[in-house]
Amino acid sequence: MNDKIKNGLQISVSGIRGIYPDFLTSEIVFNFGIVFGSYIRTKKVFVCSDTRTSGKSLKDSIITGLLCTGKDVVDLGIAPTPEMGCVIEKEEMTRAAGIVITASHNPQEYNGIKFFSEKGTFLNTEEMKRMLDVYYKRAFTISKEPGFLSFMEYTDKYFSNIYRTVDVERIRAKKFNVVVDVCQGVGAIFTEKFLKGLGCDVVLLNKEPPGIFAHNPEPLPENLVELSETVIKEKADIGFAQDPDCDRLAIVSEDGNIPGEEMVIVLATRDILEYHKKGGIVVNLSTTALIEEITRALCVSVHRTKIGEVNVVEKMKETGSVIGGEGNGGVIFPDVHYGRDSFVGMALILEYLAYREKCLSEIIDEMPKYFMIKKKISISDRQKVEEILKNIREKVSGSEKVNLEDGIKIIRTDGWVHIRPSGTEPVIRIYVEGKNKNVAERYLSEFISLLSG
Repeated sequence: MNDKIKNGLQISVSGIRGIYPDFLTSEIVFNFGIVFGSYIRTKKVFVCSDTRTSGKSLKDSIITGLLCTGKDVVDLGIAPTPEMGCVIEKEEMTRAAGIVITASHNPQEYNGIKFFSEKGTFLNTEEMKRMLDVYYKRAFTISKEPGFLSFMEYTDKYFSNIYRTVDVERIRAKKFNVVVDVCQGVGAIFTEKFLKGLGCDVVLLNKEPPGIFAHNPEPLPENLVELSETVIKEKADIGFAQDPDCDRLAIVSEDGNIPGEEMVIVLATRDILEYHKKGGIVVNLSTTALIEEITRALCVSVHRTKIGEVNVVEKMKETGSVIGGEGNGGVIFPDVHYGRDSFVGMALILEYLAYREKCLSEIIDEMPKYFMIKKKISISDRQKVEEILKNIREKVSGSEKVNLEDGIKIIRTDGWVHIRPSGTEPVIRIYVEGKNKNVAERYLSEFISLLSG
């Protein structure tokens, strides 16, 4: 792997991402098709993409690479990333792996590759390392007989799997009025149909043209102003925002308030624990402390992991947890499949609203108050990132309660700060949560000065 690839691509348990075509080229994607085909032991590989304009070209490249290794490829077309996990888990007659061409929440100029093992989950750290060893050592396997390409539509089955896990009739009876910002992503094709299946009246924002994002697609509050305004204008019961590949979700309440993507896993967790079943919860280190607050009264254990969907999933399997996810709007409900899923998130939240028979703002007002700030600082030099983190570790060591499992998390009585290098962008992420806005802003200022000092 040359220096251009090293410097231009972000490689982690979330897959591979880079700017197209400056760093993530059709040639690189073709090569990773050969690498993954040589690494994975299954004969069949499912492939799909999101709506990005570079998606068709890169999907064709990955398919060609896989076929060269003798793999049989099933093209799902444009499909949600969570559908990939579901099809691998549910279609058990033939073991299969999967690849999604997507850069998830990254800006439009990016694209990427997400790799799924035959378990239906992302490759974990060790699996990713073994696959990259195939790349670095050029241990490719080219088959004398190329694989067979076929096509399949699975989305209806995928949605049916979700419908079976919730009280569809109760949700339909409420006839919710819902606004969704699909940001020209995969949701522009599928979300209206999914919500109408739950009896909702639906208004879609930013449906056309596919793949040309109307705004930064990451579902953060600053990107949801139009959604908030439309919820008020349409007198909607709730607003949802999906990222381009539909594994993340954010919400807006009926009064236009934007409670943040953290509230997604909180509401979904409450629905499962209060109306489905009791059991353990798994979230990552950056997820709101409100999770501990709402589970304490229910005598339910909370486990925390390193950031990364696969880390949460593996802990969920280990502990037999009934729900899990990440505070970035990713809900993981094993009764459907082991992966973050915005469609699952929407179904569980609508079910919770139907059961509670209260508006969303009232439900949120009942809960303890926390204030979270999420910032990122662009730093492309990985060595500089390590130096900065080392400097902060030395300053807080011995005087603070610190978790070093993933970056640095400083835990205080009235809040916490989590600083870590991103696996999907050339940035340092800093997450701060306090019991009120003043605490959070004070902690942010304190640690921003350390990052820049």
